[in-house]
Amino acid sequence: MARKSLGFAQNMSSEHAIRYAMITALLALASSAGAQSTRDLADLSIEELSQVEIMSVSKRPEPLREAPGAVYVITGDDIRRTGVTSLAEALRLAPNLEVARVNAQSYSISSRGMNSVNASNKLLALIDGRSIFTPFFSSVFWDQNDVMLADVERIEVVSGPGGTLWGTNAMNGVINVITKSSAETQGGLVDARLGDFVQRGAARYGGRLGTAGTYRVYALGFGNDHTTGPDGRDVMDDWHGKQAGFRTDLSVRSDRYTVQGDVYENVIDTPGGRRSGGNMLGRWTHQLADDASLQFQLYYDQEKRTDSAPTGGGSWQRLKTVDVEAEHVFTWRGIHQVVWGAGYRRWNDRFENTANPFVLDPAGETLSVTNLFAQDTIALHEHLRLVVGTKFEYSTFSGWAVMPNLRLGWQADSRNFLWSAVSRAVRPPSRLERDLSAPGIVNPSPGYQSEKLVAYEAGWRSQLAPRATASVSIFYNDYTDLRTTSPTPVTVLPVNFGNGWEGHTYGVDAWGSYSPRPWWRLDVGAGLLRKDFQLKPGQSDIAGVQTVLGHDPPHQVFVRSFMDLPNNVELYVGLRQIGKLADVGVASYVEADVRIGWNVLPQLELSITGQNLLHARHAEASQPPIFEIPRSVYAGLRWTF
Repeated sequence: MARKSLGFAQNMSSEHAIRYAMITALLALASSAGAQSTRDLADLSIEELSQVEIMSVSKRPEPLREAPGAVYVITGDDIRRTGVTSLAEALRLAPNLEVARVNAQSYSISSRGMNSVNASNKLLALIDGRSIFTPFFSSVFWDQNDVMLADVERIEVVSGPGGTLWGTNAMNGVINVITKSSAETQGGLVDARLGDFVQRGAARYGGRLGTAGTYRVYALGFGNDHTTGPDGRDVMDDWHGKQAGFRTDLSVRSDRYTVQGDVYENVIDTPGGRRSGGNMLGRWTHQLADDASLQFQLYYDQEKRTDSAPTGGGSWQRLKTVDVEAEHVFTWRGIHQVVWGAGYRRWNDRFENTANPFVLDPAGETLSVTNLFAQDTIALHEHLRLVVGTKFEYSTFSGWAVMPNLRLGWQADSRNFLWSAVSRAVRPPSRLERDLSAPGIVNPSPGYQSEKLVAYEAGWRSQLAPRATASVSIFYNDYTDLRTTSPTPVTVLPVNFGNGWEGHTYGVDAWGSYSPRPWWRLDVGAGLLRKDFQLKPGQSDIAGVQTVLGHDPPHQVFVRSFMDLPNNVELYVGLRQIGKLADVGVASYVEADVRIGWNVLPQLELSITGQNLLHARHAEASQPPIFEIPRSVYAGLRWTF
C-alpha cells in the first residue's frame, strides 16, 4: 500500500502531493492513537453487515451474502460518517455506479457505462418504491429528487438488469433508496451544514399516534454556490431550495400501513429556473403467514420545471404520475419461494418551449405502462438455488415487451457464494425520442422502438474472515437497437431518431471491506469497463457514438477509511481515482474527502468536512460547456432531542 501511495504522489503536482502526504500522515497518526478507542466503529461488525436483509435483487427479504446479483449497500451510518449533503452525492459511495457532477445542480449517474447528460437513461431509481425517472427523456432529474439523509436506512445499488421485477428503465441497474420507518425516528433532530460551496439545514420530529402508530415530519433547506468555467470564472449556476414532508406507520394485528409524502421548490438564480412538485404514497401490507404476504401500493407524483433563456423566451414542462402495484409473496411445497404481481402506471405530461424551435409534437400526451411479473426461487439443494422469472410489460409507446431472468446461486461453503445470471431488459422510447420536432431540423420519429439488452453475469462473494469481505462480478452486455440521430439522404436535415447502433460492453466490478481493528474499517472498490459498438449496415448517425453511448472512464478506484478515535472522535478519509473521459477534454483525476466528527455529548455532534481537497477545482462531466467543481469545506452540527 505504501508503494501505491508513493506512486500517486509522484504523479501529482507538488501542491497536491503535500496535501496527499498530510492525509496519509493523519491516517498514520489516527492508527497509533486509535488503539485507545473505547467504542466500536459501528453497531454492526463486517460479518453482521453481510447478513443485512435486502430487497432489490429478489423483491423479498434475503441476506446480502446470499443475493444472486451484484448489489452494494450504502448504509445510513456510511452517509452520516462521510458528511455528504445530497442523495446524488451519497451515491458516490457505491463503487458500482458512475457519478459525475455536471454543474451546481445537475448530475449524470449510471451503472456499467453509458454515462453522460444524453446517455444516462438506462438506470431505474426508486425512493421507498416510488419511481423517480422521467418519461421525457428516460433519466432522472437529480436536482428535484432528494431526501432527508438522516432518515435513510440504506440504499441498495444493483448492477445489471432488473427488468423482471422492476420493469421500465431497469436496464443497466437499479437504485433503491429505503428510508426508516417513523417508529425508528422518534424525537427531534436538527442537522445543519455551513460552508463556502454548500449550505444545508434540516429538522425532523417524530412522535406516536396512539398505541399502534407513529409519525414524523421534516423540513429542509439548502443552497449551492457557483461552479466555474475552465478559466476560473463563476458560471452563475448557483441555486437554492426547500422541501418538507411526513411519514406515518401503523401496525394493527397482521396489517401494516404506511402513508408518506413530500413537497419541494427549488430556484436557479441564472438563468432563472424553478423546479417544484410533490408526491403522496400509500402502502398496505398484510401478513398471510410467516412466509407469505400481500401488498398493495399506490402513489401520485407531480412535478413542474420552468427555465428562462438568456436570449428571451423559455420552456416549461409538467408531469403527473399515477402508479398502482399489487404483489403476493408465498412459499409453495417448501422449496419454491414465489413473488408475483401486477402494476399499472400512467403519465400525463405537457412541454412548451418559446426559447428555440424545438418542441414536442403533440405538446401534451398521456402514456401508460401495464405489467405482470412472476419469479420463483427454487431450492434445488440445501446450498443451490435457481431463480426463474419474467415480466410481461405493455407500453402505449412501444407495445409488448418480455423481460425474462435466469439466476443460479451456490453456497459453496460457509464463506463463499457463487452466482451467475442471464437476463433481458428493454428501455421503451421516451417522449423526446418519439415526439421531438423542429421545422427543417428534426422530425418526430413515430417508428422509434425500444432499446434492448441481453446481459450475462457471474460473481463471487466471500466472507474472507470475520473482519473481511469481498465481492467480484464480471459482465457482458449485448445491446441492440440503440438510438441513432439519422440524417435525411442528400439534404441531411431534417434528422430523425432511429435504432441503428448495436454492440457490447464488458467489465468487472469489485469491492471489499477489511477491519484491521474494531475501531477501523477500510472499504475498497474498483470498476473496469470496455465498450465496442458499431452501426448496423445501412445506418448512419450524425450525432456520434458518444452522444448515445456516453463518456465513460475506463476505470474507477476507491479507498475509504472509517475510524473511531479517542474522546468520541470519528475520522473519515476517502480517495477516488477516476479515469480519463477520452476525446472530450475531461482529464483523469484523483480527489480526497475528509470528515472529522466529535460527539461532544450523546445528543450533540460537531463536524468539519472537506470535499475535493486535492484540487482547487476539477471537471467531472463532458457536457459542453464543461463546468468545474470547486474544493469545498463546511462545518456541521447534529443535535438530537
